[in-house]
This record gives sequence, structure tokens and C-alpha cells, in this order.
Amino acid sequence: MDTGPKTGEVETAEPLPSLYGNRGLGWVLLIGGGIGLLASFMLTIEYIHSLTEPDAQLLCDVNVFVTCQPAMNSSAGAILGFPNVILGLVSFTIAVVSGVVLLAGSALPRWYWIGLQVGLLGGAVLITYLQWYSGFQLRALCLWCMVIWTATIPTFALTTIGNLANGRLGRGGIRAGRGLAQWAWVVIVVWYLAVIGLVLAGMWDIIRLSMI
Repeated sequence: MDTGPKTGEVETAEPLPSLYGNRGLGWVLLIGGGIGLLASFMLTIEYIHSLTEPDAQLLCDVNVFVTCQPAMNSSAGAILGFPNVILGLVSFTIAVVSGVVLLAGSALPRWYWIGLQVGLLGGAVLITYLQWYSGFQLRALCLWCMVIWTATIPTFALTTIGNLANGRLGRGGIRAGRGLAQWAWVVIVVWYLAVIGLVLAGMWDIIRLSMI
């Protein structure tokens, strides 16, 4: 149980919900990172399978709308010149390890939280681009990618709010973080709905044609 402010945190007039304490965020990082890591691992297996057997039916090839191969074979599947799954494996492993450290009762220094925040922001930007690309360019959805999106959004949102509210990103963000703390799940649900709307907007023509 958290007994007081840790490194990079500040005391506030009213205590934050336990979700934004070290143990709460530890669970967020462990669960979100664990789901993302599992999905990245499965996507890696599918990627290797597609290389060794190009004509094989992959587990994630559910139908014409939900299929992994278009995403894996596209330029967006290797943003930095190597498969995105490598980024996922590394990033989600860091999240899981960070969660375990927090749950073990250790405090993370402020510089680490800032680095973690930068990484999560990069992940959020990347999945937003891939959501747009999937809907408007590929017009197909990758099953394991959607699992990664689902895990990344709350992990980023809750960790960001926790970092703001605890003053790890500067004292100027405390008020915003504390205000958002009570509305975190609304933010997450609205974000999910925005993603659904974005994807549907891009794929609406082919969805409509399939219903004729």
C-alpha cells in the first residue's frame, strides 16, 4: 500500500484514487503491457508463418474485413524499417517489467516516468496512424493489432493522468491530471468510440457493398 508520495510525486489537498498510486499504475502497466505483449507475440508468430508459408491461412485471417496479412505486408507494417511487432515486443516488455517493479513496492524515479511517458505517447501516436491506415488505405483490420490498440489506449490514458496528477510532468499539469482522474473511463470510452468511427468511415463503402 502506498504510504506517501514517491519520487517525482507531490502531495495534494485530497488524495487521488488508488488507481493513480504506484500499485494502481503497477496493475495498469502489468495488465495492459501483458495483453499487448501477448498480442505482439501472436502477431510475431503469424508474421513468421506468413514468411515461411506465404499461401497459408493464418489464425488472424478471419474474413475479408479482419485479416492480418495486408497490414503485415504493407509499408505501415514496418514504420522504422523493421516489423512493428519488434517495437511491440520491446515496448510491452518494458511496461510489464515496470508494473512488476511497482507492485513489488519499489518507487520509480521521475526521469524513468518521463521516459515511460514519452514511449507511451509514441505508441499512442503510432496506433492512431495505423488505425487511420487500416481504415482508409488497407480497408482491412488486423485482429492482433486491434488487441494491441485496445490495450494501449487505457494504458496510455491512465498512466498519463497519473503522471500529470502526481506532478511527474511538472507542477503545471497537476490540476489537469486531478481533473481528468475522475473522468478517465469516459475519456477511454470516447477514445474507443472515436477509433470505431474512424475505421467505419474508411471502410464504409466496402461494408455497404458487402451488404447488398
